[in-house]
Amino acid sequence: MDRIQVETTQNVTIEYSIGSIGDRIIAVLIDSLILIGYTIAAVLIVSQFKLKIGIAGVIILYIPVFFYDLLCETFLNGQSFGKKIRKIKVVKLDGSQPTFLSYFLRWILRPIDIWFTYGSVALITILINGKGQRLGDLAANTTIIKLKNEATLDDTILMRVKENYVPKYSQVSILNDRDIGLIKEVLQRVSKIDDPFVFDKIVTKCKNVFLQKLGATTELRPLTFLQTILRDYNYINNNVTDSISQKKQLVNQ
Repeated sequence: MDRIQVETTQNVTIEYSIGSIGDRIIAVLIDSLILIGYTIAAVLIVSQFKLKIGIAGVIILYIPVFFYDLLCETFLNGQSFGKKIRKIKVVKLDGSQPTFLSYFLRWILRPIDIWFTYGSVALITILINGKGQRLGDLAANTTIIKLKNEATLDDTILMRVKENYVPKYSQVSILNDRDIGLIKEVLQRVSKIDDPFVFDKIVTKCKNVFLQKLGATTELRPLTFLQTILRDYNYINNNVTDSISQKKQLVNQ
């Protein structure tokens, strides 16, 4: 399965599996069945109750069908019901959240990609492009990813830190993402170790390495120290990123 790298707004690169052509075709078929079911139900209700809805009523009934993909992706975070079932979704290649314009561009080009050409244009474009993009995706700078392999927060160096958190070691600013990634990997690995002696030996060695690197001293236990370093690094770097963003906004104003 092809994979693609997306860089988040925190400058963290996450690798995703591109949604396969098979998954996309099945998702389209599922959505088509849903729309056919809706249309049949609407016709049966109108005929059963002998409703005279006129042209305006027909248009109103057809609106959900016409705007189905646009409405679903907008309100279901890049997914239609077919995509949800197949566990695929729309994402931006630059790591930002897709906007309404992104979904609109995908929707407005959908007839050319799929309906008018029986999917041939979409298929050819996806195969040539190599990033799982049809014409609508190229216009919107989006692609389709497989959610089964979507990275979580635990797969990155990021961690949640409370807004009122007070960092203990300001020296963590000299560390880099590789250092923090190493600490997080150590903590993840030792969490699976049952032997207390081996556990303590590994975290103590890691603690000593980073105490030397930071030029710091501490009375914290090794595990607590490493967890503190993670929180400090995330808190300080998030604040720096937010500060830079605010300055750019002020300059642009």
